Amino acid sequence: MASAERATRSRRRTWLLVWAILLVVAAAYTAWDVLVRYPGAPGPGMGRDLEVEVPKGAGPVTLSELLHEKGLIESPGRFRLWLRFSGRLAGVRAGRFVVTDDMSPRRIMDSLSGAAAYRGNRVTIPEGFDLDRIADALEAAGVVSEESFFLAAWDTDLLDELGIASETPEGYLFPDTYFFEPRSDPRDVVRRMHATFEARTSALGVGPGELHRVVTLASIVQAEARVEDEMPVIAGVYANRLDRKLFPSGLLQADPTVAYGCVGGIRPDPVAPSCSGFTGKLTRAHLEDPKNEYNTYRHPGLPPGPICSPGMAALEAAASPRKVPFLYFVASATGRHRFARTLAEHNANVELYKKGQ
Repeated sequence: MASAERATRSRRRTWLLVWAILLVVAAAYTAWDVLVRYPGAPGPGMGRDLEVEVPKGAGPVTLSELLHEKGLIESPGRFRLWLRFSGRLAGVRAGRFVVTDDMSPRRIMDSLSGAAAYRGNRVTIPEGFDLDRIADALEAAGVVSEESFFLAAWDTDLLDELGIASETPEGYLFPDTYFFEPRSDPRDVVRRMHATFEARTSALGVGPGELHRVVTLASIVQAEARVEDEMPVIAGVYANRLDRKLFPSGLLQADPTVAYGCVGGIRPDPVAPSCSGFTGKLTRAHLEDPKNEYNTYRHPGLPPGPICSPGMAALEAAASPRKVPFLYFVASATGRHRFARTLAEHNANVELYKKGQ
């Protein structure tokens, strides 16, 4: 009996020892993870520059929630735990900072402690800007002159370096908010905006051979759509028009492409006769001119390249157009579009548009 009790006590002590060892190992792993591995782990983003405004007296809860809302960290609780153990919170300064969303927690805190505080000029490139308007925005922000930007955009060596198989980087400079040093090297500006494009479009699942087609279609969708929720439908209409079985002519008949062929981007003066003296308003002469290579009323299929910088919604729509029965659309007085299956339906919608105007 006594021997049985001793055996039981021995087993109990053994299990207590095992649990104690497991607790020590778990605590050691947690400490290693929080203090060693986690601070150097890359952030959840793809390299976007984000502006962070740190309020005066921000504590660990406020700071971690702020960084989480900005998309700079995935787990506010884990970040707070690291802050408490590391003592890094004491060095944080109030103010405005630029932080990249792929930074590790340690680098984020270096930035917020003043090691990489805000420097440079902020410039926002809206979705739908073409190279002309991008150049205007960069010059207005004091980043580069229009002329130097144009020269960089026409630099064939730079385009080869970036893998852009086109005459210019039109469509391949992602619309976003950037921070550049005044009088930056224009080639570095192009590189930076293209790197953002590559980072953002990597999730589309589009092969290199299909990317130009997708970006070109997305740019047209971006130029046509006024509301984001219509983009997949508009992309679906154009996909139907590109299908010769559904639409034998293959003509997209997209007004923005015609206008781009006259004055868009930073290409040399157009050779199309109808573009001479173009003021922005399309006429029948513009729509009938076959010498405008971007005239999708005369040339079937997609134009030679993108006509602006599409945002993610347009790119996603172009990569996966919605299956729709429509072949036509026209704007309405509300800014949305009316879609039609047949030419007769479309003509009726056009009349409604004219009455609304």
